[in-house]
Amino acid sequence: MDFLRLPPSLRHSLLHQPLLRRYLSTTSTYQPFNDPTPFIPTTPSLLTLSTTNLNTYQIALPPTPTQLRYAHTFFVSAPPTYLFTSPFFRSFPPSQHPEVAFLGRSNAGKSSLLNALFGRTNVRDAHVSKRPGRTKTMNGFGVSGGLVMGRAPLEGQREVAWKRFPRGGVVVVDMPGYGGGSREEWGKEVMKYLENRKQLRRTFVLVDAEHGLKGTDIQLLTHLRRRGVAHQIVLSKVDKLLFPNAKPPGAEKLSNGLLKLKELCADVKSTLNREAGDGRERLMDVLCCSSEKSLEVGSQGQREKKVGVDEVRWAVLSACGLECDEKGGRRKMGGMDIKIQDEG
Repeated sequence: MDFLRLPPSLRHSLLHQPLLRRYLSTTSTYQPFNDPTPFIPTTPSLLTLSTTNLNTYQIALPPTPTQLRYAHTFFVSAPPTYLFTSPFFRSFPPSQHPEVAFLGRSNAGKSSLLNALFGRTNVRDAHVSKRPGRTKTMNGFGVSGGLVMGRAPLEGQREVAWKRFPRGGVVVVDMPGYGGGSREEWGKEVMKYLENRKQLRRTFVLVDAEHGLKGTDIQLLTHLRRRGVAHQIVLSKVDKLLFPNAKPPGAEKLSNGLLKLKELCADVKSTLNREAGDGRERLMDVLCCSSEKSLEVGSQGQREKKVGVDEVRWAVLSACGLECDEKGGRRKMGGMDIKIQDEG
């Protein structure tokens, strides 16, 4: 049907229908002859940096601004407390606190991300090194959310700090890296921890966004999937895709970078579903972050909040059941405690 051959009154009426205008914008670029309503072709809107554009959520609901503010405050209200170091799984303390583990290939940015999570980019709690495989032990850091530590024992031994850590906090375990800079014996102890630690709520596996999935990443992630270990993928160093230069990107460049990031997330999911070999298309959430750069300017003119870090903080709290209430306040702890026995 030739649209121009329709009576003017009918054309004018049809042009006010949104579906028809959208169709015409994709199939034609002409303006109707003698029509009082000008034809304006629609253009796709540019993507902006937001929680849903940055991350992929298929299981959990995207966090709200209130929840992100709570997660930010929880992690930066007090410095992290060093609790323990263990080279072997059997020497882990039998604590009653929920734990999350962070691991990834050597030089995937794990230590930098942990320091950003703790809000300690100037004072480094997790050691950052250019040499792969610097982290050689499993190190526990307590994030209390501002709760007060218990009274120190009379002896004052540092190794029992985990006993004074307050209920209502979370223990973040910094794991040794895997890949070219790691050692085989460390990997054995790491797998013992990931598969047998009762306090472990979720494992966050970092994948370098600039280089994508490597063979060791696929091997670890498919193993965790087959063994039923709760885990989540975190694409680190996404600034390499979003704004590789020192100057913040313009709207169009940022939108293009976000589109590339979405394609990378889709590729990661399809690759893992294919490599798992179980014939199932499993849903998964993929978080994206940068521990180095930010697009938000703080009150003092400094770029404070790193890209995607608050979303990772919220994922940690959600995994441990430490979410805020509807008003963004700390939830009151119930009376149901689970006694964690010594694992021998």
